[in-house]
Amino acid sequence: MNVAYLIRRAVNEYSDNMALVYKDTRMTFKDLDQRVNRLAHGILQLGIRKGDRVGMLLHNSCEFIEIDFALSKAGIVRVPLNARLTDKDHEYMLNDAGANTLIFGEDFTETVQKMKPDVTTVKHFIRVSEGLSKANVLKAVEFEDLIRSGSVNEPSAEIGEEDLHTLFYTSGTTGKPKGAMLTQKSWANVAINLVLDYGPVTEKDVILNTQPLSHGAGFFVLPFFIKGATNVLIPDVKPSIIFETIQREKVTVLKLVPTVLYQLTELPEKTRYNLSSLDSIIYGGSPSAAPRLMDAVRFFGKKIAQLYGQAEAPMCISTLAKEDHHLDGPEEEVNRLSSAGKPCLNVEVMVVDENDQEVSQGDVGEVVVRGYHIMKGYWNLPEATAEVMRNGWVHTGDMGYFDPKGFLFLVDRKRDVIISGAFNIYPKELEDVIAAHPKVKEAAVIGVPDEKWGEAVKAVVVPKSGETVTEQEIIDFCRDHMASFKKPKSVDVVGELPRNPYGKVLKTALREPYWKGHDRRIH
Repeated sequence: MNVAYLIRRAVNEYSDNMALVYKDTRMTFKDLDQRVNRLAHGILQLGIRKGDRVGMLLHNSCEFIEIDFALSKAGIVRVPLNARLTDKDHEYMLNDAGANTLIFGEDFTETVQKMKPDVTTVKHFIRVSEGLSKANVLKAVEFEDLIRSGSVNEPSAEIGEEDLHTLFYTSGTTGKPKGAMLTQKSWANVAINLVLDYGPVTEKDVILNTQPLSHGAGFFVLPFFIKGATNVLIPDVKPSIIFETIQREKVTVLKLVPTVLYQLTELPEKTRYNLSSLDSIIYGGSPSAAPRLMDAVRFFGKKIAQLYGQAEAPMCISTLAKEDHHLDGPEEEVNRLSSAGKPCLNVEVMVVDENDQEVSQGDVGEVVVRGYHIMKGYWNLPEATAEVMRNGWVHTGDMGYFDPKGFLFLVDRKRDVIISGAFNIYPKELEDVIAAHPKVKEAAVIGVPDEKWGEAVKAVVVPKSGETVTEQEIIDFCRDHMASFKKPKSVDVVGELPRNPYGKVLKTALREPYWKGHDRRIH
């Protein structure tokens, strides 16, 4: 099974269906495929070959998906670059991947010009025009010229399922990003898993991808494409634009991150739009606060499903189904809003101790996963690969436990556990409690140095707009809702939490001021 086969199969079956909508552009499966084939041949004519790595630096657009499919058909390895990262980040990833080509959007002309002298392996630059009339100072090959020069026939490359498809770089919250090697088999099985766990998907479906295609949303294009559905993209992730697009395009599936879901529920004008077509909202990519999810369910209804995955096991570790988003009923059912759901259908998930032995139900251990979709390893990092991949299992670095009904609860990242007076304290448990405070928008909990206990618990809290909250209020609230030894010893109230370009809270940045001058970051 490979991605090229899945694309060809879908085009043959759904030739005249609408495949892609972006701004004023509408493309059928047949129209899209012809441009994809022309592009694949145009790229091959430049001397780029199967197995070569090609960087992709673009905003969401039709061209992004055309490039995605063309590289898949030609057996060329995708290296998607997050547009929100810095030029130094892009330089590092391109050099680390040994990319010989960079395809970039016109909007990134100055960025590419700036980093060109330090990108040592890139020989070919291909520019996608965006109507900005910027001078082609890099003398890059024009994207449309490549398409005009290519044949509409299928590329003749022989694609194997173990061939490398994508170098998917991790978010790098604890150091340099690592390139997760995803094979043709990996990528194809992510698509099949998503159809299995979030379906049924039919040719009548219309999915609106709000996230960058270079990251999480990129995995959702293929599963809907292979079932004949329509992918819709938008240029800006604004609540009003999302609602307008749902109404205009009769969107049935919405893919987003929790932060955007919260923004939608907070929009005062949200009731003005006709959202009757919307059947599913799939969220994931960062921790979700149960009180905020309750607000979303109250407005949208039971249409919301959560996914849990990571670069090493993309999109598919576990899922909290729509029917498990309970607002009332038995306490154990309502509490499932704080879980990551149940393991995906075609994926094995286990919780293990430090010796990789499965722990008892209810005991906390590291979440490990295996399946046909997991990465092959980290690019050029055999030691890091050996650390994460053991006995066929990806070790996620997430600590969690299974409840009696098989729901997976994540308690924290392994590296974020606070050890205070020989007790393990999991920040996520506190963050969930603090998030339930009526004045709190979000919170992060970290360990800070303490001479007596080794580490002490500190909460960093962002209040809701127009609200003020004190340190003592938060400490008292935690004391009333959890074991006293877990409550924060101190609280900082801030305007916002530091995040990386992927939207993840940078706990390393939060911890840094408190650990400066200490040789050890834990006691």
